[in-house]
Amino acid sequence: MIDAELAAFFEQGVGIHIGTRNDSLYPNGARAVAAKVEDDGSHMIVYVSQIAAERLRADLESNGQAAVVFGRPEDEQSCQVKGVFITLRPATDDERPLLQKQWNGFLDQLEKIGIPRVSATNWITWPAVAIRMKVTTIFEQTPGPRAGAQIA
Repeated sequence: MIDAELAAFFEQGVGIHIGTRNDSLYPNGARAVAAKVEDDGSHMIVYVSQIAAERLRADLESNGQAAVVFGRPEDEQSCQVKGVFITLRPATDDERPLLQKQWNGFLDQLEKIGIPRVSATNWITWPAVAIRMKVTTIFEQTPGPRAGAQIA
């Protein structure tokens, strides 16, 4: 489902936001720190700071629905991934370099559009949790004629 080119986009250090909903359809969301596409291309792990993940946990455990938006500030290329929650666990120390690399890539992107790195120094990125999900659909969200089109 997720090919190598799309996986590279997701993992390069872009803005990532994960959204959920409760049983009354009330939305919740959090900024994610990083993402990793598994080798099969049909599963991904989204890393969210532990403190931010707490408000998502009940939704994920209740109905399993999640949407993740990836956006590159430099050119507004963006994509939405919808999926079904599988597990939530603490991120490991071995995963921390991946999170730091992608978070720094996102901060580099912000600098390219005039937002200084210092503006994000107080954002909490660790400790983090790993939210594993099965990808069900992917939508193009880059502004333009293909916005909203299902791509997988």
